[in-house]
Amino acid sequence: MSYDITYSDLNPTLLFAGKQYATGQRESHKHDRTEILCILSGNQHMEVNGTIYPVSSGDIIILNPGTMHHTIINEVDPALVFFTGFTNFHFKDMPPNSIILPDNSAILHTDFQFRQDIFRLCFDMVAERYSNQVGQYFMQKSYLIQLLLLVIRHIKECPKEHPFATSFETYHKTYVVKEIRTYLNNHYSEKISLDLIAKNMYLSSAYISKIFKEETGETPINYLIKLRLEKAKEQLETMPQESVKTVSTNVGYEDVYYFSKLFKKYYGMSPLNYRINHRKIG
Repeated sequence: MSYDITYSDLNPTLLFAGKQYATGQRESHKHDRTEILCILSGNQHMEVNGTIYPVSSGDIIILNPGTMHHTIINEVDPALVFFTGFTNFHFKDMPPNSIILPDNSAILHTDFQFRQDIFRLCFDMVAERYSNQVGQYFMQKSYLIQLLLLVIRHIKECPKEHPFATSFETYHKTYVVKEIRTYLNNHYSEKISLDLIAKNMYLSSAYISKIFKEETGETPINYLIKLRLEKAKEQLETMPQESVKTVSTNVGYEDVYYFSKLFKKYYGMSPLNYRINHRKIG
């Protein structure tokens, strides 16, 4: 389905973004802006235009301008909610500054893959709010634009029964593997575990291990080992003043004996012998 969006359609003004636990019982009210709420954890009820909706982790609430709403708090398991307000956008076949969901519902339920992409953007927006970096507003706005595009794609182009759902799944897996590789390439010198990678990706360790092997033919941990050893080999060649222990530490291995054992397994000689042989060849 073709669904063109121009710059003038999607150049929103971001008003705010943050996250907090839902507290208190605020009276029903409305805004002249658009708001998106995303339930990050927990559950609650939302009354929107007189209809009460149960919402839980992963649900997205769309509050268009003039929408009467209020939150019904769950005191036992209060929801952690991401919220953002914005204006100045217009999607095709929808009123300006509005997002119309199927059946005119106010709630967009998410599947596993879509939820992880949305969560990541929510956390990125909140982190950027406190970053004090140059271009902070524009970085948050870029995340908002991505969030809006994911929502509109989900509404218009990627329902589960869509014949190209398999293509979307393939895209998602490729994207996740790319993110894992980028993370490993940037953090190989640090302490890394599969659980840590999964936490940073907002995914389960079993899932990322499965799709990484499907896409690359090896597990994330094996990829990390090869990456570290390749970096160690480079340092042994270019940093002759550094000891083997220092090189081991530089690539994330505190135990130099374990590092040497791995290096010999992959390259057929110890790190020290590799350095000596490289000098002879050089």
